[in-house]
Amino acid sequence: MEYKNLEEQYTAIFQDKVLPFIRRNLPNDFLTAPVYHLLEGLSINRFRGSLPLIIAEQYDRNPDSMLPLAALCEMTFNTAMAQDDYYDGDESRQGLTVAHSVFGIKETLLSCDYVNHKLISILNESLQHQGFSELKRNRIVSIANEAMASWYLSVLMELNSRKDPFSVDEDYVRKIYLSKTIHGRMLLECAFLMVQDDERVLHTIQEYSEHLAMAGQLKNDIYDFTKHRQYRGLSDLRQGHITWPLFLLIGSLRQTEKKDLQRCLDDNEHEKVIALLRQHRILDKLLGMIDFHVDEAKRLTATLPESIKSVLVTWADGNRNFSRPPVI
Repeated sequence: MEYKNLEEQYTAIFQDKVLPFIRRNLPNDFLTAPVYHLLEGLSINRFRGSLPLIIAEQYDRNPDSMLPLAALCEMTFNTAMAQDDYYDGDESRQGLTVAHSVFGIKETLLSCDYVNHKLISILNESLQHQGFSELKRNRIVSIANEAMASWYLSVLMELNSRKDPFSVDEDYVRKIYLSKTIHGRMLLECAFLMVQDDERVLHTIQEYSEHLAMAGQLKNDIYDFTKHRQYRGLSDLRQGHITWPLFLLIGSLRQTEKKDLQRCLDDNEHEKVIALLRQHRILDKLLGMIDFHVDEAKRLTATLPESIKSVLVTWADGNRNFSRPPVI
């Protein structure tokens, strides 16, 4: 299977199954319009809404049983983008005007909270209707709630890092990255809980999702300096948030050079920072990290059933594919 084919499969499932379910259960009205603005206005990879259905099918379960989880994973990612655009002070995403500029700040933030909690309720009701045990149902809903908390944690940690990015250690950056990517990790953990009972498989999936989350976020870091630069690229750099590129750069500098970097950050001299990234070959280090995490994720799939292994290996490999060769 090629990654392009998997992306097309995600899109088809989203359009045929997931989006109609969302529209039926969470209509586009004044309560949800800010979230629909991104849901229908952006062209993004639809794996969050579609992969749960593929997992169900590979385990001989009814794919439709996964629709509430698929809707939750897809919509909460959109609420996260809407909120992130506000917190970062961005004006557009992929050329689309940000939701809080179109609908208002209060309306957008409240809509996001409403959508998040409504979808968790829809998921819980579905799990009850499908006859899941109270123990498993509580576990799945708890994962969803913790996922929401983790995303807010990542934002708070990013804001906190602005106080002194030079004092941030690797564990801090890693926690931000794993929290930022919770929507993809949530879908895997919940979906595999719903289709099977082997805790060893679940542990494997948890490890797999962490490696893939790291690879995906590192890829996004690279896109911030390349593909996305025209619109919201350099957002983290402008905001003074710690990122892995900045963390690696700080670690590559002598003390006197760190003072120069601090001046560049304080004065918003982004081109000088990018020149330093280029000089210290930070892109090569990021690509090496992506390769490591993708290879580790693929290794972990060895014990899984062959049908789902093929999907997860293809998805993992896609995290080191770029639409064009990345050059900072």
